[in-house]
Amino acid sequence: MSGSGGGSGRIGVGGAGSAVEGGSSPDDCGSLVVETTLNSPVSAVVASLKKGEKLLVEIHIGAGGVNSLVAKNAAGQTAGSLTPPSLIKILKCIENGFQYVAVVLNDAAGGVVRVRIQGQ
Repeated sequence: MSGSGGGSGRIGVGGAGSAVEGGSSPDDCGSLVVETTLNSPVSAVVASLKKGEKLLVEIHIGAGGVNSLVAKNAAGQTAGSLTPPSLIKILKCIENGFQYVAVVLNDAAGGVVRVRIQGQ
């Protein structure tokens, strides 16, 4: 398993280029849209991803109780992890009951998968 690290991406609410940070009110959670890269992609899962496909964004509780974000296909298989700039905000929104999907923005050529995280 290999992947690109980091949380490069765009954050937008409503209009292009506006930043989202701070609290996690339902309105903020619903209008959050972030583009990022799928990290540590699982090649067996990523190979079947198609542009436009929606992956479920879920919290994964790892060793020591550390929370992270993962993207899963419809069969529940983890495609990879997500580390957008607004990671903490998304975690809080999910913990408060909000649901997100990661829309695949490109075919998985070369193992790099760009996704857009948005409300379901």
